[in-house]
Amino acid sequence: MIERFTTPVPVRWSDIDMYQHVNHATMVTILEEARVPFLMEPFKNDFDTIGLLIAEVKVSYKGQLRLADSPLQVTIWCNRLRAVDFTLGYEVRSALADPDSKPAVIAESQLAAFNIDEQKLVRLLPHHREYLQRYRR
Repeated sequence: MIERFTTPVPVRWSDIDMYQHVNHATMVTILEEARVPFLMEPFKNDFDTIGLLIAEVKVSYKGQLRLADSPLQVTIWCNRLRAVDFTLGYEVRSALADPDSKPAVIAESQLAAFNIDEQKLVRLLPHHREYLQRYRR
C-alpha cells in the first residue's frame, strides 16, 4: 500500500494578498515548509554531505485559499524516482476540507541529490530510494 504524507502548514498574515487570498508566490514557500518534514527522515543523517537542489517547480491553482483556511493540509507523494533525482507531487487544501476533496493547489517539484563538498550531482543512496519508494504513486 502506498503511504500518504500529510502535514499542516500555517498561513501567516504576510502570506495574504490584497484580495485576502494566499499569495501565489507564497505557495512555493508553503510547499517547502511541507517538504522539509517529509524529507527529514531519509536525509537527516546526510545533511553534511548530500543536499537537494530544486531543478523545477510547477504550481497549478484550482481554487482559492484564505487565511481562514489555515493551517493548510499539504499532501506529498513521489511521482518519479531516478538515479540522481526525484519528483514530488503535492495537493494543498484548506484545513476544513475533506482529505479526499478536490485540492485548491496541485504542484510538482523536481529535486536532485548534490554532493556539497564536491559540488556535483550524486546518486541517491539506497535508504533515500527505499523511503521515496514507499510514497511512490
